[in-house]
Amino acid sequence: MLTGPDRRCDAAQVWITVEDPDDDSKALAGYDSNSEIVELGDDLFMYADTRVGTGGGDYVVEVRVGVVDGRLAADEVKVTRLEGGAPVTSERLRSIPVAGLVRYAAATVHHVVQRHDNGAMTVAPAWPQEDEWADVTWGLNDETLRIVARIYRVAYLLGDAPTKKVQIMLDQPRSTVGRWIAAARQRGFLSESRGAGKAGG
Repeated sequence: MLTGPDRRCDAAQVWITVEDPDDDSKALAGYDSNSEIVELGDDLFMYADTRVGTGGGDYVVEVRVGVVDGRLAADEVKVTRLEGGAPVTSERLRSIPVAGLVRYAAATVHHVVQRHDNGAMTVAPAWPQEDEWADVTWGLNDETLRIVARIYRVAYLLGDAPTKKVQIMLDQPRSTVGRWIAAARQRGFLSESRGAGKAGG
């Protein structure tokens, strides 16, 4: 089980405890809101200085997360031995779940709800929350398509199958989800694909 690091990166101003409901593990995802904004497309963005940290046992592990080919990826991995911990070896480095830690960074991706004339933004977490669609009447309406587009884009960032993720989260058949995704692209909520099976930029 992953736990939060014993010490936090000084640069990261905001830290979020992120839990994985599938295995009860957790980590800390953080970002420096003074760092450069990285536009991810479709009104999503993250901060250039985004990190995920975990600790416990022998080490503190910190992963600096960026974007490679439209997917979240590790730019840098730092492993620090805790006092009394076992030495850092190549074998132990191979056991660090880097890809799994990168996934926690999805919690730091923001969705722009509104862009204001003064340059300020009203933002929300990129992953839609269930209460956001509690009163939505599913269909080819803007409310449905906005939610579909957000789920699709974040799933793509994580390297998941985006269409399947929409199916699972909204509990809808693939044929229905396919129509919604196509409509979301047509209405500008989701960028056009750059190739088969790829989300737009």
